[in-house]
Amino acid sequence: AKLRSRLTASDVITCGYLPVIGLLAPVFAAYLAQWWWYPLPHALWILALAIFLLKLPATPPPWALFLRWWYPAVLIPPIFSELQFLVHPINPVDLDLQLIAMDFALLGVHPTVWLERYTVPWLTEYMQLAYITFYFLPFILCAPLYRPGQLRAFRTALCALLLGYYVSYLLYFLTPARGPRFYLASSQSIPLTGLWLATPLQDFLDHLEGVQRDAFPSGHTAIAVIVMVLAFWYQHRLRYPLLLVTTSLVLSTVYLRYHYVVDVIAGILL
Repeated sequence: AKLRSRLTASDVITCGYLPVIGLLAPVFAAYLAQWWWYPLPHALWILALAIFLLKLPATPPPWALFLRWWYPAVLIPPIFSELQFLVHPINPVDLDLQLIAMDFALLGVHPTVWLERYTVPWLTEYMQLAYITFYFLPFILCAPLYRPGQLRAFRTALCALLLGYYVSYLLYFLTPARGPRFYLASSQSIPLTGLWLATPLQDFLDHLEGVQRDAFPSGHTAIAVIVMVLAFWYQHRLRYPLLLVTTSLVLSTVYLRYHYVVDVIAGILL
């Protein structure tokens, strides 16, 4: 009863996602190397969270309160990273060809190929910088809300973001796809060359994220739109700058050949 009284929606969302992925591993153990590695750390995370919440005093010190609300920031990166070892073995059929066909049926062109006519180094540089703002947007939204009088807004933002992350991760198992920069590479004749940072940033992200089947839905789009909408509710000073950043980020996902247009539409709906 004590633990239940201390759980919040964000804890329930996290503790709902972790067992789902943990249970997938033994179900598909025949296709996964060292399948036991996945349920074990997931169970330990849930156990550690339960112990932490039970031991948390009624009036926690600032550091404990900070840890209590910000632990998802530590949890999300490894949760995402493990998908590269799970999605493809569990569902080995990429749906890129179907997504390419949907794009063509919707627009009459292959968008990433059509956009080549507008490819110039300064625009590629700008788009790559816009793309990486994805990793900072949740903090830009949530950090100013983490103060007395704004905790409800902070908790709302945290729940919305966690739902955006976890639902998109689960959908990757149903709709695995790598994206147009892989499946339309033979049709893309103009390389994406920036000025100074575009290529190093792209190489760094490729190394950081590994080989993912995370095109559909576009998680970048989903999280960016969530941040923008919540900024219009809670962060009035940031809403128009974030509108510009979000618009640029969404466009960059297609311009940089990470996503199909249908990925972006799915991300907005999510």
